[in-house]
Amino acid sequence: MRLYHSLTCSKHIAPVLLAGVMLFCSCKTLQSTSSAPSNANTSTTTGTAATAGKYTGTVSHQYKKDGCSVVIIISSPSDKPITLIPKDPLPKELDVDGKEITFNYRPLKMPQPAGCSVGVPAVVTEVVRVK
Repeated sequence: MRLYHSLTCSKHIAPVLLAGVMLFCSCKTLQSTSSAPSNANTSTTTGTAATAGKYTGTVSHQYKKDGCSVVIIISSPSDKPITLIPKDPLPKELDVDGKEITFNYRPLKMPQPAGCSVGVPAVVTEVVRVK
């Protein structure tokens, strides 16, 4: 009888534990996605100094032969550089190799362009040239 009771209790415990693990994982996912800058505008836009983004990066064409037409490299003295692949083309006046820009971005969960093996695809917004 005792064995039967322990088997029936374990049938009820497993779903409760599974639900707890799923809840924990979903909370972690929400925390990590909310730390990325969010913006309802999903296209690349140029802005004015008043709407400058909070990130500064350098436009680069160094991976063009590999399939990345343009990337933006965010450098930091303490961290490894972040390479972004803009989903939408940058405006022509800002798509110049070596140009420094400020912007906001939101990483995308999509594959890199064919042949492009570096960087993270991202929506880049509020792009402003650094003077």
